[in-house]
Amino acid sequence: MGALGAGGALRRSHAAALTALAALLLLLLARHAPAPPPRPRPAHPAPPPASPPHTDALPPSQPLVDTTKLEASKIESPKIESTVRIIPPVVTQPRNVTAAPSVAPPAPRRDPRVVLTRDMYVAGHERPHPELCPALGAHLRLLILVTSAPSHSTARDAVRLTWGHYAARRDVAMAFVLGSPPESMRAALEAEDSLYGDLVVGRSLDSYSNLTLKTLSMLEWADTYCPRVARLLKTDDDMFINVPRLLRFVAAHENSTRTIWGKVVRKSLPKRTTKSKYYVSPLQFPGKVFPDFATGPAYLMTSDVIRPLLEAAPNEPYLRLEDVFITGVLGARLGMKRQHAAEFYNKKVAAHPCAVQRGIAIHMVQYHEQFDLWRKLLDGKTKCAS
Repeated sequence: MGALGAGGALRRSHAAALTALAALLLLLLARHAPAPPPRPRPAHPAPPPASPPHTDALPPSQPLVDTTKLEASKIESPKIESTVRIIPPVVTQPRNVTAAPSVAPPAPRRDPRVVLTRDMYVAGHERPHPELCPALGAHLRLLILVTSAPSHSTARDAVRLTWGHYAARRDVAMAFVLGSPPESMRAALEAEDSLYGDLVVGRSLDSYSNLTLKTLSMLEWADTYCPRVARLLKTDDDMFINVPRLLRFVAAHENSTRTIWGKVVRKSLPKRTTKSKYYVSPLQFPGKVFPDFATGPAYLMTSDVIRPLLEAAPNEPYLRLEDVFITGVLGARLGMKRQHAAEFYNKKVAAHPCAVQRGIAIHMVQYHEQFDLWRKLLDGKTKCAS
């Protein structure tokens, strides 16, 4: 037992020595280990967290609610509080991408010297006579509108007594279109209209320089009171119209759309001399060559061109040459077909029965000549080659 006790004491002393040696080694290692780097201190205090972006990040229909006001007014309705939304973060675009502008660039300024058609035209009619176009023109094959000056009462009488008789047909309607007359002529025009009921009087002043306005008044009347008519003939009160031949022409082109027929002039040059009756200022038309146009004494159009012409006219510079403006400038801009038809003479011709019967429109016809041409149109004796 003594030997065993001595051995146990020896082993305990060895274990204690080893434990002390290990502790000494750990102490030495701790002293020689590198110290951790010092934690850097901020030069300035950290900024407060960024406030959420303004209401621009939300659609206009979802405005932010001022919660301070809600709190101040002690509104505790859950419906109101539910409108408060969390604004999503704003996504910025990459640096190499140019952001699109939020507003469109301003429109270029027009020359203040340029007068637009909308600055000149006065819409509406003093005497509209909608009864001249029953059922908005649904049963009409042809509407004839004759531009006339207030003082041309004898010319209107000659038309009524000759080729204007065809307006008695149920498939044909006719009216005279005038501008606003002077006060001195109003009584006479009222008496004439009371007798015949065929004067459509617009609101723009009647003058030669306002022929474009009168034609727009004509188109406005057709679009308002006769929009379902198949074809519209625009003509003047010094024209002789072969209505039977015109109706055959209409029937032969019944499937045509967006078309204007007449005597088409191509590559016409504007008159730049102020002495010319047809002078055109570069402010009215800056181009060097007019677009193809149908001359104004008479031209036929499909009804589907009427409203587009009316809608396009106001924003164009005013041009007093109505045929160039309506059928040329507007017609070209809108992509309408302008087709030449040889039957539209639109000039003075030899008063031979065959010439009268072959044509549709003869120009520069005086009062007494209307009756002569009317007789030759109805002539049943002269044999004409087809």
